[in-house]
Amino acid sequence: MICMEEPENGIHPAKIEAISALLHDLAVDTSQRPSDENPLRQVIVATHSPSFVQIQDPNDLLFAQQAKLRDEQGGIAHSLRCLPLDGTWRVREGEMSVGKATIIDYLVYPPNAQIALPGILPQEHGR
Repeated sequence: MICMEEPENGIHPAKIEAISALLHDLAVDTSQRPSDENPLRQVIVATHSPSFVQIQDPNDLLFAQQAKLRDEQGGIAHSLRCLPLDGTWRVREGEMSVGKATIIDYLVYPPNAQIALPGILPQEHGR
């Protein structure tokens, strides 16, 4: 498993797509079937970059959301819930998922943000 935090940091915006392709290529050589010589590898990327998220395959996205759960002693435990994007293969019947608007709103208008980036919203979303 390969984990990366904000791979877009320190990279020119024009190279974000190349970094994304490189990370995808680390997971598997898609021109060949997975095998001992071509193993599947999990690549996990954490990002807050709207540009990086917008170029990803929706099937590859999970939205990390803070959750509060009750522990065995009745106290509150903080956890992280990873939710799939609506309409992707990851969504199971009866389980939670998120829409594109939720992801884009979080990236463009994060909680307590002092500046908004409305110019990067996709046209279908608008504000």
